Amino acid sequence: MANRAMKVFDGMVTAGAAAAGLIFLFMMVAVCVDVIMRYWFQSPMGWVVEVCEYLLLYVTFLGAAWLLRRHGHVRVDLIYFYLSECSIARLKLITAIAGTLACAILFIIGCQSTIDAFIRGNPEIKTLSIPKWTLLWVIPYGSLMLTIQFGRQVLEHRQQYREITQEQTPSKAA
Repeated sequence: MANRAMKVFDGMVTAGAAAAGLIFLFMMVAVCVDVIMRYWFQSPMGWVVEVCEYLLLYVTFLGAAWLLRRHGHVRVDLIYFYLSECSIARLKLITAIAGTLACAILFIIGCQSTIDAFIRGNPEIKTLSIPKWTLLWVIPYGSLMLTIQFGRQVLEHRQQYREITQEQTPSKAA
């Protein structure tokens, strides 16, 4: 059951990354068309910049868990050269726990903000007038995906830490 749930989760993470890629492609084409329309035809599309601003939020939160799963986030590993293998494993575990907690908090706050915006019906008014919750929902969704992915890393790093500490502990069978 848990294995199937993880396969579904992995599918959702991959689908989010694919959606983020398609959104990014759309943004690139839209900006290029807007530039052409603005400078060659003196007829800019006023909605492009605003829509791209909103879509950057979607790209970030739909693709972040996939990037985390691939260990693609920026990390400063300079300190690893000065630490033992055991200390590195401990640091990775602590970092994964901190990431899990931070994303869980972001999930909770994101849910509260999205629900509040939905109940109040506040629109985001710039060039376009759209319900604010339609922009915000991706924050708790992406944060939940990140929380689960960081949780998986906690389990992975905990196992690695145990293996390293068991290798370093002399056996008592003498």
